[in-house]
Amino acid sequence: MRQTARFAHTTSCVALAALGLVGASAFAQSNVTLYGNVDLGLLTGNNNIESQVYNGGISPSIWGLKGSEDLGGGLKAFFNLESHFSADTGAQVGGMFRRQANLGISSASLGTLTLGNMYSPAVLAFAATDPRGLRENFSGLYPWAYNSGVLVGGSSNSDVGVFMHNAVAYSNTLGPVGISASYSLSEKDAAATTGGAVTALGLTYSDAVNLSAAYQAADHPGGQQASKMFSVGAGYTMGAFTAKANYLSATNKDTAGVKTSDVGVLGLGVDWKTSSANTVTAAFYRGKDDRVSNSGTSTLILANEYALSKRTTVYGQVAFANADAAAGLRTSVVAGGTAADKNTRVLNVGIKHAF
Repeated sequence: MRQTARFAHTTSCVALAALGLVGASAFAQSNVTLYGNVDLGLLTGNNNIESQVYNGGISPSIWGLKGSEDLGGGLKAFFNLESHFSADTGAQVGGMFRRQANLGISSASLGTLTLGNMYSPAVLAFAATDPRGLRENFSGLYPWAYNSGVLVGGSSNSDVGVFMHNAVAYSNTLGPVGISASYSLSEKDAAATTGGAVTALGLTYSDAVNLSAAYQAADHPGGQQASKMFSVGAGYTMGAFTAKANYLSATNKDTAGVKTSDVGVLGLGVDWKTSSANTVTAAFYRGKDDRVSNSGTSTLILANEYALSKRTTVYGQVAFANADAAAGLRTSVVAGGTAADKNTRVLNVGIKHAF
């Protein structure tokens, strides 16, 4: 009996060791990366803008895991998990993996299929020609987010128009042309609440001239359309200078189908690379809601970013915003908007480190 027990114990140890070797071998064939950004600085302004330690001046503070496995024959399996946090307090922003929690398969010739929670293909195309490249503050990110249906109780499958839940996406690159599309299914969550469907399309062209087009539509949970956004843009680089122009058109409707906003935002900007490490940017945005008189906001942004290394950048940026008496969030490029019927200055200096 003792010999039998001893043999069984030895066999179990050998089996566990073998499983460990198999697991180690499988892990060795995969590529898993921990990455992220920490971006902190100081922000101050007039018109009741509080002086504060500010999180996310040019980039969001995030951390994530991504991995891939070569399946052979030009196929790869991959995953992305990405979380958002406030570096000034350590608090998590949104769910654990608010930004990305997805899985997919890519083919060098056939493109990429992705399932789960992901960046909207439309916002990625929009970013390609936004004058500020969707910086975390003072950029086209905010009119995109505020016009995505979030202010009229739009789809829970669209997180501020930037992240798509319950989505199926396809993307491919054909020479200089990039195409991408996603569809978020109108399905019930754990609380038996149905999230409205979201459709997102992105098209880019990258060569001597960069072009982009984006379309995104989100429904209310009941199926009525909540928002519809369309953008077109272009960029051109000549030596040390890159010019960009982008136009965003967006409409929102309430659950009764009544149009609540009809916004247009024009963005123009120039980047001047004064050295390999330094970039100066000047950008101008003009937004207006055609359904509301005196609803326009004009914003001039001046910025400088200096790369201390490949991973660390120091920056300074200032926004001068002039908001009409009836202006609101939908026409602003400043996080949280600016006071109506006033001239507002917002200054932000900070440092970003990527890992």
